[in-house]
Amino acid sequence: MKKTPRGHAVTLLLYPVLLIWISVVTNHPLYLGVEWLVLLFALVLHGGVRTYARTLKFSIPILLMILVINTLVNKNGATLLCRTANLPVLGQIRITWEALLYGLVMGLRMLVFFAIFALMRNWLSADRALGLSAKVAKRSAVTAMMTTRLIPYLSEQSQQIGDVLRTRGVKFDEGGVLQRLAARRPLLNVLLLSSLEGSWQVAEAMEARGFGQGKRTSYTKERWSKFDLYAWLCFLGVVALVVWSWSTAWMSMEFYPSIRTMIGFEGPWPTLAHAAALLILLALPPLLLKKRRRNPDATS
Repeated sequence: MKKTPRGHAVTLLLYPVLLIWISVVTNHPLYLGVEWLVLLFALVLHGGVRTYARTLKFSIPILLMILVINTLVNKNGATLLCRTANLPVLGQIRITWEALLYGLVMGLRMLVFFAIFALMRNWLSADRALGLSAKVAKRSAVTAMMTTRLIPYLSEQSQQIGDVLRTRGVKFDEGGVLQRLAARRPLLNVLLLSSLEGSWQVAEAMEARGFGQGKRTSYTKERWSKFDLYAWLCFLGVVALVVWSWSTAWMSMEFYPSIRTMIGFEGPWPTLAHAAALLILLALPPLLLKKRRRNPDATS
């Protein structure tokens, strides 16, 4: 069983939303790097490192593709790194430091987004998210959660049905393409019947429990604690710091025609101080909301 963080569901939902907001409003690599480090710290504390590692298998190639395409196609920038002769179709390729850095920053932002989604799997359970959203849109929330659950459910069912068919002598990986498709036809038939039967059982269970009739009830109740208060204070501090940094251009970076940041005007220390404060404020909520294991030897 997965251990979800302690805290109210609203608190747990607000933290990823806050991280997404920060990654959208800033294009400074220092602040994005700070956010990425905080996410890695939260993934280690609350689980999700393996999920994020699996995500990197396809996100790294996409990152490299974005970097190469932007560097080769984007000819803006004042700092020239390389210039080629006229090539067929492509013409003259002009590689600049500004285009290279812009591609790296976009790739870093993509890594941050994937880390947020990996954290969400263990950060806020589907049942608690459903209970929170059902207070606003009851039927739409149930429909969305059941639709999201459909893909992993079908994947699990197809794996089980495939194992049963293999024990009966069905060869899925032998022969040509047509033979493999023909071998999978019984699997699709059984999967369709199993899905229809499962949907019928879910409908009967919902009808037996009176779904959609009268006022909605809940098996569990969300409770506020002092850790929610501490987390919300951190959230308010993050919002104030980001708004201040954004309004004073500390979090912004201009890439074209040349790279310009506030570091070039005021020196690195104010920016580093802002980034350090953001690092501390973002790292505190995962630390505060982590469940501690009870000492089995402690007496009540």
